[in-house]
Amino acid sequence: MGSGPNGALKTPVRHLDTPHHLDIPDGLAVTSLQISNSRLDMTPFQTSNFRFEIPGGAATERAFPHPPSDWPSPSARLEQRKAASTTAVNSDTVRTPKQSIVHVTWSLVAGGSEMYAYTIASNLDPVRYTSFICAIDQGGPLEPEVKASGIPYCIMNRRPGIQLSLVWRLFALFRRTGARVVHTHHFNQLFYSAIGAKLLGAKLIHTEHSVEYLKARRFRIALRLLSTLCDSVIAIGEDGASVLRGQVGIPARKVRIIRAGVNMEEAPLSKEQAREELSLHPKDQIAVIVARLYPEKNHILLLEAFADVVRRVPRAKLLTVGEGTEQPAIAAHVLKLGLDGAVTMMGVRRDVRRILAASDLFVLSSDREGLPIAVLEAMAMSRPVVATRVGDLPKVVAEGVTGRLVESRNPKALAEAIVDVLSSTGLSDQMGDNAREAVRKNFSLTAMIDEFESLYSSK
Repeated sequence: MGSGPNGALKTPVRHLDTPHHLDIPDGLAVTSLQISNSRLDMTPFQTSNFRFEIPGGAATERAFPHPPSDWPSPSARLEQRKAASTTAVNSDTVRTPKQSIVHVTWSLVAGGSEMYAYTIASNLDPVRYTSFICAIDQGGPLEPEVKASGIPYCIMNRRPGIQLSLVWRLFALFRRTGARVVHTHHFNQLFYSAIGAKLLGAKLIHTEHSVEYLKARRFRIALRLLSTLCDSVIAIGEDGASVLRGQVGIPARKVRIIRAGVNMEEAPLSKEQAREELSLHPKDQIAVIVARLYPEKNHILLLEAFADVVRRVPRAKLLTVGEGTEQPAIAAHVLKLGLDGAVTMMGVRRDVRRILAASDLFVLSSDREGLPIAVLEAMAMSRPVVATRVGDLPKVVAEGVTGRLVESRNPKALAEAIVDVLSSTGLSDQMGDNAREAVRKNFSLTAMIDEFESLYSSK
């Protein structure tokens, strides 16, 4: 047993016959671990020694640092939590225990799953719930907005590869925040959060935003095993739910569909005002894509299609919103195709509603998708959608009614659909009106939040 970074104890752990290490930070003198073939027991104790036992082997005991002298006692911390959950109602102080909901995301990049988690956290009933967001890998452009909202958050800065110490860091976080519900987003976050949530006795809810990775058998097996620790597994659409039940083998009673929702109550912005504020020409015909710059979004294919579009619609412009690993390749392809006068790469933006208001059309060229929130936001802004026929998009975009659908990896078909919509103002306006009505009926934010509150509070 040696020392890890920052003076942490580094304790060998036998796991699947492979040596691993857990970094146990200074001051965490509150648990005794016992590992057996079938269970992991964690028992509170009050001592300054750390005892690590492997059944069938010798126990190892080592002095463990005391908590800092200014730490409140356990009873004082309990009183602090009770005080924090006290809510003032009609000037009378009523002790109402709030439920603490911890969302675990990959990052605070303004991607689909991150925005989904933030939307839930920022719209729950503040009288009944408190929210916390934990990003296990990195921060990102969403961080200032989360901070401004008053929602507490942390960034774990996970190192590359499997980092088992993160399991215990998350357990400590869940305990410190008094988590009643741990809500994970995507597989990695479930992998690192599941043990800590169950040791704490918290309800564990997992949302699977994309099922494309489940084509690999090892991930299906892993998710099926982890799902045994989950109280509910959420799919955001019918296709995802079908994969989780039929291919992964998660019991149907655990799988639930809760569709993403968008706010329909915000006042619409005028196209003219939005274009003026963004310095866009009033006569341009503008398509916009809001998506991270990653290979599966296939911006390169969209550029190939748009090269054909601008030859047929001279005032056609494309705005790309997002950042990611493909940014250099996309920028180089814009120059290669001579589209530098027609394509504007806007990077990460937090004024997406204004950009959508300035556009005539939303376009998505993905090879795979779940249910993109950006598509719903565009439809809520009365914008028609041209997208590839992947994931749950066919259940959202009605062909010829709210937009156009084309086969993936077909730049010619994508170009034709874009030209058709941009060339007919009447068709575009009608599709946009239909799109907004479809979102209002089927993807309201109110319905989404109501379903999650019911799920969080259920026994």
